[in-house]
Amino acid sequence: MLRRILDYQLSLTEKGKWLHRLRPVAEATDTFLYEAPLNTRKAPHIRDAVDIKRWMIIVVFALLPCFLVAIWNTGLQSFVYSSGDYHLMNEYLEGATSVNGYFAFAFKDNHYLEIIKLGLIALIPVTIITYAVGGFCEALFAIVRQHEITEGFLVTGILYALILPSTIPYWMVAVGVASGVILGKEVFGGAGMNIVNPALACRAFLFFTFPGKMSGDVWVGTNPTLIRESLLKMNQEAQTTSLDGYSQATQLARYNITPEIKRIQIDAIASNDLGAKVGTYLTIEKQFNHWNETGHHQATLTELHPDQLREFVTAPLSTGGLGLSSGNYEDAYHFAALNYGLSHNGDWNFFLGDKLGSMGETSVLACLIGAFILIWTRVGSWRTMVGMAAGAFLTALLFEMGTHFLSADYGAWNPATLAFPAYKHLLLGGLAFGIVFMATDPVSSPATKLGRWIYGALAGVVTLVIRVINPAYPEGVMLAILMANVFAPLIDYYVLHYTRKRSVSRAGI
Repeated sequence: MLRRILDYQLSLTEKGKWLHRLRPVAEATDTFLYEAPLNTRKAPHIRDAVDIKRWMIIVVFALLPCFLVAIWNTGLQSFVYSSGDYHLMNEYLEGATSVNGYFAFAFKDNHYLEIIKLGLIALIPVTIITYAVGGFCEALFAIVRQHEITEGFLVTGILYALILPSTIPYWMVAVGVASGVILGKEVFGGAGMNIVNPALACRAFLFFTFPGKMSGDVWVGTNPTLIRESLLKMNQEAQTTSLDGYSQATQLARYNITPEIKRIQIDAIASNDLGAKVGTYLTIEKQFNHWNETGHHQATLTELHPDQLREFVTAPLSTGGLGLSSGNYEDAYHFAALNYGLSHNGDWNFFLGDKLGSMGETSVLACLIGAFILIWTRVGSWRTMVGMAAGAFLTALLFEMGTHFLSADYGAWNPATLAFPAYKHLLLGGLAFGIVFMATDPVSSPATKLGRWIYGALAGVVTLVIRVINPAYPEGVMLAILMANVFAPLIDYYVLHYTRKRSVSRAGI
């Protein structure tokens, strides 16, 4: 029955018929429901029993864990932050210090029902708008150019929705996807001809056109005004201070501190919880003894009252203090918690996805599941993934080791961001998502094996350089992958040139 309907639809769009201009749409409907009847004439080519449609669907399946976590985490954060109830917020923060406590909170009093509802309200409309507007743009260009509609937008659409903040206005979702599809893909000739990842092109357009809606406190709920009012109410009723107040700042925002904040100052703040476990403890102790004697404070290091700790860290160096500007103390305090995993900053929180960020980028575990699916089915390049992860980790490790071992006093007076643990960079922001799903786009990444290693490593290195050194932009994944996309053809060119030259040399010609 369905086959007859589709055949009739195709017959109406045959050459010479009045609906011939709509042939690409009819073919797209047919190939979406059945196997594609024709071989592809241009890249990407699939030399297998699996056609492009099924190849793209595998990527969609790999993205499902991220999609489900996006619904859950977005709903959970919205549920807590929009409640206006600081008791609920405290219950969540205390429970989230352990896996059991986290899920106990989520399932207490059927919280999970409201959590799922809020997550669906945030993500599903964005996804529908993305596919409707982006699909219309693709169909329009296919009709004008009279070429087939490829299945590539199946992946682009879901990727784009997952890398957006939950507060993004719907009209902006439409503008972003239309601009990204047209400027990032169609102007270059359509599917298989784009030089950059289309989903990242969409996000980059929004980021540079509407930066206020893509950065800052935009990561909770769907109504920013409601969230601000809720947080204000909770802070007023709980009588919090600037140090323990409830905030919707992301972990990357708290990482992005001024270079004036030094490692010794961070360690001194953390020593109140960790004692001598902090790396620069001996230097801190030396400064503290001088401060204690000079000011006759009669205080004990690691047991300082909050006011004493602030006074010690912000006192001038000449008096034995650590010389931190009082205006930077709050940022240093939050960075210390992030650096050492204190409070709601445990590694497992970031690994599972219990953090603020773009809707689908928060869970490293979901990304790893997706990576396994892509590698097992040979749809995604493991060389690109490993290359980018290694490039990012080794660059972060060089910053960390250089700070620790190539400076006096174990790097005590170097910027705190340089000494941030290398492995934690892989848990923050959208790095894991970018490694697995963005960098591996087959069209905008190299085709050669060696080229994929170089391309991945380049993207990883640039990501960490931007994140660590650039004070204005804490997340470098998007820009790094776009830059690597541009260099991909050049990388392939030189890799092929090197391979041919080596082959000729081995042949003795």
